[in-house]
Amino acid sequence: MAETRSALARSCDSIAWTIERVLAVGLIVAILFDFLNVVGRYLTGFTLTGLEEVEVYLLIWIAFLNAAVVSWRREHLRMDLLVTAMSAPMQRAVHVFETIVTLLVTTFVGYYSFLYVQRIFRLGAVSDMARLPAWIPHSAVFVGFGLMALIALYSGISLFRRRQF
Repeated sequence: MAETRSALARSCDSIAWTIERVLAVGLIVAILFDFLNVVGRYLTGFTLTGLEEVEVYLLIWIAFLNAAVVSWRREHLRMDLLVTAMSAPMQRAVHVFETIVTLLVTTFVGYYSFLYVQRIFRLGAVSDMARLPAWIPHSAVFVGFGLMALIALYSGISLFRRRQF
């Protein structure tokens, strides 16, 4: 596109870039945790209790935060053979429909995951092995889908502003 990107879009690009780097470090940490436990298990017969649980929680956060990054960049997997064969007005209509459905679904999931996180926070639930507050890993769903909902809202506003509907 020949259009100039807004300051907000450039800022979001920078945030997405930063999140990607943090998630890469998180993945390396998760792999190191796994490596430590494997080495400990087979060489010394000793493992750190709860380390695998923390690794799983890191991977959950990586998945949901990266889903938001992928949504921002519009790099999610899609089957668009039919859409690319459509006329430009039909492509815009599909894009508007896709944006509306994405906004509705991500808002729905984000809202109900927030209610769940709120409930387990009030209960003071903790994980079985690492004894971490259970709201921490479960909030990854809320944060990821919340960010995707904001991205869909931004996309919808951008479509409206460019009158591409």
